[in-house]
Amino acid sequence: MDDCTMFELVRNRAEAYGDRIAMDFLGRRIGFPAFLADVERTAAGLVRAGVGPDDVVTLCLPNTPHAVVAFYAANRIGCILNMVHPLSPPEELMRSMHGARSRVLVILDAFLPKHRARLAQDGVRLVVACSLQDYLPKVKGVLFGLTTGRKIPKVAETPSLLRWRSLAGPEGEGAHAGASLRRIEPRGPAVYLHSGGTTGSPKTVMLSSMNFNLLAAAGPALIGIDESATAGHSMVSILPFFHGFGLCMGMHAMMVNGITAILVPKFNAEELARVVRRSRPTLMAGVPTLFDGMIANPLLRKADLSSLFAVFCGGDTLTVDLKERFDAFLAEHGAACRLREGYGLTETVTVCCLNPVGADRAGTVGTPLAGMRMSVVEPGTTRLLPPGEPGELCVNAPTTMIGYLDDPEATAAALWTHPDGLVWVHTGDFGSMDADGYVRFLQRLKRIIKVSGVPVFPSQVEDTVMGLAEVAACCAVPVPDPHRVHTVRLYAVPAPGEAADDALRERIVARCKENLIIYAVPTSIVFRDALPRTLIGKTDAAALEREAAQEATP
Repeated sequence: MDDCTMFELVRNRAEAYGDRIAMDFLGRRIGFPAFLADVERTAAGLVRAGVGPDDVVTLCLPNTPHAVVAFYAANRIGCILNMVHPLSPPEELMRSMHGARSRVLVILDAFLPKHRARLAQDGVRLVVACSLQDYLPKVKGVLFGLTTGRKIPKVAETPSLLRWRSLAGPEGEGAHAGASLRRIEPRGPAVYLHSGGTTGSPKTVMLSSMNFNLLAAAGPALIGIDESATAGHSMVSILPFFHGFGLCMGMHAMMVNGITAILVPKFNAEELARVVRRSRPTLMAGVPTLFDGMIANPLLRKADLSSLFAVFCGGDTLTVDLKERFDAFLAEHGAACRLREGYGLTETVTVCCLNPVGADRAGTVGTPLAGMRMSVVEPGTTRLLPPGEPGELCVNAPTTMIGYLDDPEATAAALWTHPDGLVWVHTGDFGSMDADGYVRFLQRLKRIIKVSGVPVFPSQVEDTVMGLAEVAACCAVPVPDPHRVHTVRLYAVPAPGEAADDALRERIVARCKENLIIYAVPTSIVFRDALPRTLIGKTDAAALEREAAQEATP
């Protein structure tokens, strides 16, 4: 596993899976042989289009077969994958591509029009436009073309703009065309994921094939089955692939272990409910908002959930109340499993701690995975704290990132060599560990807001708003929300002579919508004459966060 690429591990393992289904996309079932052939054709198409080992390929896609196939095709020919949110506005997409030095983009055709001007302006070398019709079952594809598809502008191909079907070519073409290209080093950069780092400011995390392979191979153990018993299992892959949890555990671990990935392109509880009823999966992973939405969804009031074998929660804090309610919901609908909470961070790909099968403890995120270590230290030091005493959570794992792209200072601030001689990730999270090794997550030391499980960086919101001359100062903080866990509130100080009115609110929201993902757009804006300051003169974000939380409490 540490001597092969992600594509090689999937290809080698798939030889034993025969005609098992690799992907189920809205009823279109794609077997492993067809999936691997599709990867080879797409790799060959990328080569024909001039893409090679020195390129960074940006995937700006929802959870569709294109995303899975393109991911392995790019890895197949030695490229690095740059994973970005499919709803990114033009400014954010280009920031990500510039930062990653990427000039190749794979994007859904429905999202392409809003990006066309910037893509041309910034000299993106190749754009591949994907249509949902490429992989929809025949009848659904026709219906889509007659309804939603009619509203999507047709893509006129040029040497720098190809449709997915043109890139991949017909079945039987292009097999092994990428074989002569340099393979990516298993321990070298293979994937760029975007994170708040350990400080809360946006950073690009460099991860290797080995990082992903080691965690993916542990998939059966996490589920609670032997690796020879994966046949017949299926996972609802609803967590987005631009996030480590969704990419590794919802996609790569499934492909490696011969488990069907039921791809869900829309990230919401309504869509999850439909998939659970229709496909009867055995495995499911989500964030608290999805599970809260499932409980309230009328589609599941009389649903039979007895097919569920394991259900996992991560990405945000799971309250004891929600766990109890969801466990009761599972039992009432025939499921024998319980919701198992875990903890992870992008700097270790994703999960590094999980509640064990049959031994979960409410209020904890479980125990470290096999081969991983966790410790608690006094913040800002390497001094170990005794069991039960809260401090900064640290992780030592074989899945630890290579580092932050082009940011050696931030890398050094996150990766510390402790007195034991091991390299530990200082997570920026505050928690404790009891004598039995169960970890409690208490709060984030870093300033980061999770909206529906999606990370929002306050500094990015603030930088965007400060681009308005009408605003003198601002601070973004989380506000508790019953459906999305948090939303963003902006405290703003109007510039001298500017009115604190609805017109200014509208200008702020418009600028945010233009430059940020929708989760980062403030849902409330509070004007102040001045913002509170700490003793050293910094904006006291913690005080504003406490105020917002108190106001949101009934």
